[in-house]
Amino acid sequence: MIQSVKAPTLRCRPLRALTAVTGAHCPASGRWSPNGEAQKGQVFFEGSLMPSFGGAPVVWVLAPEADTH
Repeated sequence: MIQSVKAPTLRCRPLRALTAVTGAHCPASGRWSPNGEAQKGQVFFEGSLMPSFGGAPVVWVLAPEADTH
């Protein structure tokens, strides 16, 4: 009898969202939003400095659909 073996599923993305703080270099190009403000996203390119938002430092979160790492 021939038995088929199912290959394990590989994940391309980390389980947690990719984040960056104000003043850090952007780790990946894509649409980033201030934590808790998903509708206020902006596009940043890898290597650029992450800005403040509303005049205050924030944690930026990469949009899941844009996260290809």
